[in-house]
Amino acid sequence: MNARPVAALGVALTTFLVVTALLTDLLAARIAFSAIVGLPVGLVAGAASGIATWTRLWGVSRARPHLLGTAAFGYALLAVAAVSYSVPPARRFVSVETAVPFAAVCAIAAFLLARRYATRIA
Repeated sequence: MNARPVAALGVALTTFLVVTALLTDLLAARIAFSAIVGLPVGLVAGAASGIATWTRLWGVSRARPHLLGTAAFGYALLAVAAVSYSVPPARRFVSVETAVPFAAVCAIAAFLLARRYATRIA
């Protein structure tokens, strides 16, 4: 299985989400529209991490489980957001307090599976 594009896109997504959320939250007390700063910085950081994963990091076989675990975190957050948006009854169950632990469990599971079946990941 060629998981390089899955890992590169997922790492870029995770980096974008984390950098944007942290920067927007940190600047919220000082700047009224902190998302205007957080979104572009998150996009640049996400693009840089995705390109680095595709070009350099995927070549290190020991890094692949970590990259796939990081990618799974972003995909899980995106899935939770999609469910929250498209299924109105689920909105009362979905919050940051439930989405982040779910994404962390998914990341750990992906890491452990990728480490267990490392010979199948190319």
